Amino acid sequence: MITDKINKLIIPATIIIASLILGGFFYASQVNKQQSIESQQEIKLQEDRQKEEARAEQEYKEYVAKRKMECYELFTNEKKRVNNAENYGYVENYNLDGTPDHRDDTCEIIYKDTKTGEYFRKYR
Repeated sequence: MITDKINKLIIPATIIIASLILGGFFYASQVNKQQSIESQQEIKLQEDRQKEEARAEQEYKEYVAKRKMECYELFTNEKKRVNNAENYGYVENYNLDGTPDHRDDTCEIIYKDTKTGEYFRKYR
């Protein structure tokens, strides 16, 4: 009689224990899968950020090259116009520490005063 009750309980208990074990494995595999997806998404975000930074840096380099060419053209035109234009330079950042200045992103043309021989600058 007691053994009959035990036998009747063994099968359902075995099914419950097996279900818990299988459920635990399934849950663990789903957690691992989710972590893998999140890791892949983070890697993709980092790659996208790096691509964007590289693109922005390339655009900036192209802009600076364009501005330098414009500055050279401005100088050559100025040198044709007046005889005291001595030199030129593109000023990307006037201050070495990078603090903004009204002379940033300008063309600096250096002139020599024909009377005094002193140099002076104009920013355009």
